[in-house]
Amino acid sequence: MFTRVKRAVIFVMVGKEAPMGSSLKQSARGSSSHDGHDRDIVRGEVRKVDVLCDKDREMMLEFSRLCVKRLNNHLPIKLFLSLFQQFFDANVLKEIEKNRSIILHAASGFERGKDRAEMDVNELFELTKKVDTEFVRKTSNPLFSLEVRYDDFAEIRKKRIASLATMVFDLFCNWHTVVHFHHVVKSTYTEERYKEMLSEVLHLYNVETKMLSKSITFHGPAGRVKDLFAEKLFTTMEKTAGDIAVVYTRKVYAASSFKS
Repeated sequence: MFTRVKRAVIFVMVGKEAPMGSSLKQSARGSSSHDGHDRDIVRGEVRKVDVLCDKDREMMLEFSRLCVKRLNNHLPIKLFLSLFQQFFDANVLKEIEKNRSIILHAASGFERGKDRAEMDVNELFELTKKVDTEFVRKTSNPLFSLEVRYDDFAEIRKKRIASLATMVFDLFCNWHTVVHFHHVVKSTYTEERYKEMLSEVLHLYNVETKMLSKSITFHGPAGRVKDLFAEKLFTTMEKTAGDIAVVYTRKVYAASSFKS
């Protein structure tokens, strides 16, 4: 059951799709297809869910693109990063898929008349593990091994799950008619609060990613720079999270029109 958590939202206004690798963009587009939860949502609400999932996907791709760009500015890190680009691409797609599952689950609960306090975070946590299993399979690589240690970050992930599901309830409560997304956000949160939410949820994602690094064992020469890379990655992600929160908050609250 939900405890009181600091509300967070990761949905932002993105002007265009992030210019990442074509394979990553194609996979991300495919991640918005529906699963069983969609059948529990009335037709008018499916479009709202699609909007939320699309905003999340666009933001996560942009966040990842900017982090990688900044890491590429450091030569030792750049050489290391080039070895594991597949891992980082798969990692962001993993998070997009997790968030999508949580959004659909929360939206289904809302449409069934459930209170947000009835959402079971532990159930959703178990749901995300299925995505992790596929992630480990896809990223199998002779350069490193990955054995997910959930005890390292379970509480952080649960807090992020609760924040995301709470956001869905918040927005759906104010999404009574067909209006532009930024109007719904503005009628739900103050500008400062929205920026805080963006910063908080991205920070939780960053902390989980840092803790996940403990589950990775690098083989060969790469093992000697793991700690350096992990710390630089976290620092870069934190700076990027703050920058994205500021920029995308301005885009939402300065928007005069937006076509969902």
